[in-house]
Amino acid sequence: MKAHILILLFVALPCLATGCHTPSSSIDGDPMLSVNTLIDAPDDYAARRVGTDAYPIPPYAKFLKGVRICLNPGHGGDADRRGFKRGPTGVREAEMNLRVAQYLRDFLVACDADVKMTREDDVLLTYEERAAIANDWGADLFVSLHHNAIDNKPEVNYTTVWYHGEVSYRPSNLDLARYLCDGLYDALALPRITDVPLKSDHLMYKDGFAVLRHAKVTAALCESSFFTNPDEEQRLRRPEYNLREAYGLFIGLARYAAAGLPRARLIASPNELRAADGGADKRSAMPIEAMTMTPTVSNESGIVFELDDGLRRRKAWGHERNMILPDTIAVRIDGRRVQHEFHDDGSRYLLRVEAPVERPPGSYQVEVQFQNMNKNSVLNPYFTVEYGG
Repeated sequence: MKAHILILLFVALPCLATGCHTPSSSIDGDPMLSVNTLIDAPDDYAARRVGTDAYPIPPYAKFLKGVRICLNPGHGGDADRRGFKRGPTGVREAEMNLRVAQYLRDFLVACDADVKMTREDDVLLTYEERAAIANDWGADLFVSLHHNAIDNKPEVNYTTVWYHGEVSYRPSNLDLARYLCDGLYDALALPRITDVPLKSDHLMYKDGFAVLRHAKVTAALCESSFFTNPDEEQRLRRPEYNLREAYGLFIGLARYAAAGLPRARLIASPNELRAADGGADKRSAMPIEAMTMTPTVSNESGIVFELDDGLRRRKAWGHERNMILPDTIAVRIDGRRVQHEFHDDGSRYLLRVEAPVERPPGSYQVEVQFQNMNKNSVLNPYFTVEYGG
């Protein structure tokens, strides 16, 4: 009996030193099997603070309106795995991930963003299921929320944000990662940094993180801080600290949207293009979204895209001027770069690509890349085209 008391006191000492509470629910008194390891907070804890002096909504956050953002709180449903993804006193990563995601959602919804969560409860989902939620919904952005761990190095604590594959795999992934990292830097202000905080997931696994590998939309994975750092673990239990982290992620996403989210729209043929014409005002107001379609084209028609820099539709002073960097435009058919013609009449950007005349009829993947004046890349650059000969 005395041995059990001594063990419990030893586990509680770090909490006593920081003024936190012991886990609210555990199995046989074992903190490494406990649940509800965060300090309790009311359901509206974040919602009541959105827009206050401590957490203001900046004017540029208005550009989040209508942006589809899928939030993936990492892990969940794993409390029965003793010590799995837990800090020194048993605080669970799955719970801190979920709370930060929920608080981030409150900020985003306040700005009329469309938000979908991969999980709302402590449930287990496969990586494929998580990515499929974003893919099937047609998300613009997929943000996977995590906190980091390292064995036998309790002093380590810094921010990293991860992208899939090589830097050329999907440039918009780098944009998302960069803005998220900047927001976390501002909000958490951890005393230590890693010199290059944006990391390829190939550094961890040969094929990268499964949740990013299966994502077909612009995606990044945040490791905001290290819960294996004893002081950070206790901070991560607190709702105010979770809210601060969520606010940093929100500010990063707001800055990203404010800098413009470039898109491309596939038009099946010049005839369809002409049919869509209805004057400059109508054309500039046309929604620009990556379309899920497989049009058939021929040598005579070519392939035509309408480009959106994410800025011109705001009708700001000077919107008639080109805000796409022409030298960044690149078109590839099945990975092979091909020639293109770029046109800008002051209200509409058009891109024409020759059909693959030397190849047999069939289905081809076309990739359209470009950057706007703020160096943001195309959100969804891939299209499938059926070449009919």
